[in-house]
Amino acid sequence: MSQARRQAKRVSIDVKFRGAGAATNLSGRITDLSEIGLFLATPQFVPLGKEIHVEFELPTGKVEAVGEVRWIARGQVAEQGLGIRFLRLSAASARAIDLAIDQAAVLKAPKG
Repeated sequence: MSQARRQAKRVSIDVKFRGAGAATNLSGRITDLSEIGLFLATPQFVPLGKEIHVEFELPTGKVEAVGEVRWIARGQVAEQGLGIRFLRLSAASARAIDLAIDQAAVLKAPKG
């Protein structure tokens, strides 16, 4: 596991996804989001290293980015899908992701 992956804040979410790449229109659900990437639950296959355009809507704003397929979960142990790392992300998209992660962290914080 890379150092950046360990340090990135991550949240579990359930957001509809649309995108394209490797001559495939992708659809599915984003189930994990961080400032550096996401996990897309989908039965569709895209080869490792392929770039894809991603678009999704968070309560904090629209996200548009270019990402790269970094790992593939084939469904034997975990949910089937693609691990996608962001390569290019606008400032507005990065802000929407950061706000969504912060809001999720506040919601999950223990009440004391």
